[in-house]
Amino acid sequence: MKLYALGGYNEVGKNMTAIESKNEVVIIDMGVHMDKIVGMDEEERNLPTKDMIKMGALPDDAKLEGKNVIAIVLTHGHLDHIAAVPRLAERYKCPIIGTAYTLEILKRIIIDEGKPQLEKNLFLLDAGEKAEISSNIEVEFIHMTHSIPDAVMVALHTKEGTVVHTGDYKLDNNPTLGEKPDYDRLKKLGKLGVKLLISECVRVADSARTEPEYVAKVKVADAIDRAYEDHSAVAITTFASQIMRLRSIIAANKGRREIVMLGRSLESYTAAAEKLDLIDLSGIKVFGRRKSIGAALKNIKNSPSKYLIIATGNQGEPNAVLSRIARKEFQFLFDKEDQVIFSSNIIPNPVNRANRFVLVRDLKEQGVRIMEGVHVSGHARREDHRDLIRMLTPKTIIPNHGETERLASYASLAMEEGYILGDTVKILYNGAVVDI
Repeated sequence: MKLYALGGYNEVGKNMTAIESKNEVVIIDMGVHMDKIVGMDEEERNLPTKDMIKMGALPDDAKLEGKNVIAIVLTHGHLDHIAAVPRLAERYKCPIIGTAYTLEILKRIIIDEGKPQLEKNLFLLDAGEKAEISSNIEVEFIHMTHSIPDAVMVALHTKEGTVVHTGDYKLDNNPTLGEKPDYDRLKKLGKLGVKLLISECVRVADSARTEPEYVAKVKVADAIDRAYEDHSAVAITTFASQIMRLRSIIAANKGRREIVMLGRSLESYTAAAEKLDLIDLSGIKVFGRRKSIGAALKNIKNSPSKYLIIATGNQGEPNAVLSRIARKEFQFLFDKEDQVIFSSNIIPNPVNRANRFVLVRDLKEQGVRIMEGVHVSGHARREDHRDLIRMLTPKTIIPNHGETERLASYASLAMEEGYILGDTVKILYNGAVVDI
């Protein structure tokens, strides 16, 4: 068995891993590097795929040239795990397997990218189900919790052993949408034997366990209640894909203000969620295009205390709605003592930190009151990772979804659990190919 580390081994994002068993290859995830994509203008986004790979925006899959790729398997619907599909998947002409919400988001991406022909390759697999993709390989989806609905861990059952890929995850026993993780199946896999665990490591350096999403629901309700007491304009920003958080924001509003959602990604993710009955947008207006956003804000400025604005821009992305409001690009302007709630943390990389700094600076210069940290992470922390290792007891572990510092932090945890660096726990880099 071979592992191809194609993306996400030098950085947070651009996730793509391939497993080869008996000359058959399964790709797990196919994402973009968000740092590279966010700052691009329209012309740059239309660059040829080879140029996008060269600049580091897409995974470099050259090592798979000539290989027998039989399936692409997707763990969840975040762009750093699925948004490279329109650019890279055509060459493989194989099934693209995902859960319902993941595929619903992907359909919208491939249409936006002008690749509707890929839709015929999409195959639905629900959590708890298995699919035989060859006489040698069976793929299984295991229900998992994360900051987006329909996230799964992937188990590849091969004649050479079972590989578990975590995708992004947290062990949330109090989710606000859906069930808690399928611990019974994870423990059973551990007893049956796991040859290789490939684990994300975004928050592995953070001690303890990640708080459940229910904690964020309470934080959001408290933040909104207190903000409304001042009768000022109130805006809240979170990840557009965080449907559970958006549900909590809607519930916390209790019908007191008219909710207006602003931003193209909010429009896309909520439309996909509404189609699958994951969110109720009754009475809520959603605007995704620049002209419609401008018109909505022009209307809001007349009576701002009657509205709750939910806007894109929690990372300070320059082209997101909140950043453009802060730069005074719309007729609506924040007044002194207006409030902005960040129901998100910064994705830990230099570009996001810089963008968020600029946004917060611009808001503070206008006298806006800023409420940060109304959030819990969607990623496992150190003790969650330890719990998973003990459930699965894998023979070998390879961390991914991080730069060297995070991979090393995960490796140190594995060493605490008795694994040997360079032998049973390995730190890789993009482009590495290793025998398992």
